[in-house]
Amino acid sequence: MVMIENNTWHVTLAGRFGNYPPHDIEGFLAFAKSLHTPKLYNLIKDAERVADLTHYRFSTSVQRHYERLATFPQGFLVLGDAISSFNPVYGQGMSSAALQVQALQHLLINRATGALGLENLALSFFGKAAEIILTPWTLTANQDLAYPQTRGERPSDLEERIQYFMDVDALTAEHDEVHRLLFEVLNLAKPLSALREEPLRSRVEARQRNARSRALPTGRTLSMANSTLTRGSIALCG
Repeated sequence: MVMIENNTWHVTLAGRFGNYPPHDIEGFLAFAKSLHTPKLYNLIKDAERVADLTHYRFSTSVQRHYERLATFPQGFLVLGDAISSFNPVYGQGMSSAALQVQALQHLLINRATGALGLENLALSFFGKAAEIILTPWTLTANQDLAYPQTRGERPSDLEERIQYFMDVDALTAEHDEVHRLLFEVLNLAKPLSALREEPLRSRVEARQRNARSRALPTGRTLSMANSTLTRGSIALCG
């Protein structure tokens, strides 16, 4: 639920794997009422509806690795959804595309300043685009792949990635600066790597050690292995 212009609220309900919000207003409200908290339903049940309900499905998230190409046709360039399309429920597709356009603008300015021309512009751009896509792709793909119904290649450390993110999310309730940082990462203002930097990483590791020590018999401890974030190439969700 997001406030937009003219004191109007934009309400979105999403579902997965056959459990989708109905198209009619009665079913829409019933779906909102069935959520784990009644807060959204209570906010919208008596509100004036100013537009018709719209409905769409998105079944596939795809990342195309143009940055791995050695050659590319001169005079052509690919960006936005043509490079990578994400599950729209996370709201990061347009932001990713905008950042790619910004990166392209910087490349063009640098080439114009250095009188370098446009030769192999696309190959230079694709590497920049891949860096931008890393954060939204990792965030959205990891969340989708957490569901067993999702088809796609799962990283070997997926469970650890998800647990790390859950621990970061839990820390947002205790530390305002962590909440701010997570918000910036989710909105692509900072890269995903910022969540692995100090002092946040040490806070997460301490939280994980405490959780594990509580779960183990007295006198036993576990060490936590480090992991790196990697990318998959395709994830499917129903």
